[in-house]
Amino acid sequence: MKKYILTLVILVISLFTVDGQIDAGFTTVPVVNGKVVFEQYILADQGVGTDQKYALLQKWGKQKFTGNPMLSGIRFDDKTRSVTVSTRDELILPENSVGVNEKIIMSYRFDASITNAGCMLVVRDITYQITQKDAASFFPKVYTAEQTITDQAANATGEEGIRRNAIRNETLSVLNNLYAEISAIF
Repeated sequence: MKKYILTLVILVISLFTVDGQIDAGFTTVPVVNGKVVFEQYILADQGVGTDQKYALLQKWGKQKFTGNPMLSGIRFDDKTRSVTVSTRDELILPENSVGVNEKIIMSYRFDASITNAGCMLVVRDITYQITQKDAASFFPKVYTAEQTITDQAANATGEEGIRRNAIRNETLSVLNNLYAEISAIF
């Protein structure tokens, strides 16, 4: 009996210490040369050629963004087999966070470039347009990712720190959804 209990305890402890593969592509906010830049390499099926991978990426981009009112621009570069998209997403903060009375629109640009082994995803130029939902002002305040979601910015104290962490978490959620969508096409 003691053997079974000891085995069970060891199994439970090992489950808590195993560093398995994380499904999320982005878990931290990287800063490169003073700018927030998210980069993730997505491995693709090696049985599919680069032209076929690029065709899949183009098809996904056209289906995802055709008719999307939040799309600012999309460019397909056949020579470099890449897609550049400028778009926006509305962030929905949790009910218990500061800033739920605000409308937050995240603008960002991402590049997806096909290589022999997969696809390089780079997300950059992130900004946040924040307006009060009940305010008469038509001019939102604009903040950069560097001002809002970096480790240094998110470590602010009080309500501002809570708000920035909520924005950071929602940003990571949006980017992880993007990462998952692109990963799924290969």
